[in-house]
Amino acid sequence: MRRVLLVGAVLLALALGVAGGYYTGDRLESPEPRASGDAEPLGTPTTPTTPTPSLPVKTPKPDDTPKLQPGLVYQKHIFTVHPGGQTVQLSIKVPADWQLTRQNDRPQEVKYLDPLHERGVRVEAVRPVAKTPSEARKQLVIDLQKSQPPENDLKILRQDDQQLVSDDGTARPVSTLFYTYIPGDTRRYVMVRWVATEGELADVAMSITGLPQDTEGLLEVLAAATKTVHEIG
Repeated sequence: MRRVLLVGAVLLALALGVAGGYYTGDRLESPEPRASGDAEPLGTPTTPTTPTPSLPVKTPKPDDTPKLQPGLVYQKHIFTVHPGGQTVQLSIKVPADWQLTRQNDRPQEVKYLDPLHERGVRVEAVRPVAKTPSEARKQLVIDLQKSQPPENDLKILRQDDQQLVSDDGTARPVSTLFYTYIPGDTRRYVMVRWVATEGELADVAMSITGLPQDTEGLLEVLAAATKTVHEIG
């Protein structure tokens, strides 16, 4: 009887282990997906399951916020971030009235938000430095396509690789991804750029976010940030 009870306990523990297991998803946009279910006895055929239908694509609410106009006044900022336990000091120019914000769980980056909190610049020190700007862009496209649910209507608008000249006259490789999606009620326009400030590998990533009508102004912000971002020291 003790042997029967022991075997039963082991099988119960295995079943609980399967039910509690999960696989890792992408951290960028969505929670980690989880897989769970009861263990089937050996030799028992499983019953086919019907896939859960996806939600319909969201209809974005109109946002009549006046568009961000080019011709902004810029200000240089110096800040410190901590990617992977390292300390990195960066400088960059962003619109003068955009305010610095930080998140405790994202020590590798800072954000500058406009007074309406409708637009922002996120600047990240990439460590370890391991990918070219182009490689980092291609990986993000894969991650976004995996992580964004169909109802968010992710649209990849453009991708490109360039050599741009910084404000000190040096050429730096950059790679940029342009996309829109609907994370909440309104459609958002996003530009993500990886910059190799020294050499060929991306050591800075930045994203410029706003509304679709802001495109022209956001492009100016992106250009200013790309030219002026530098690591200090």
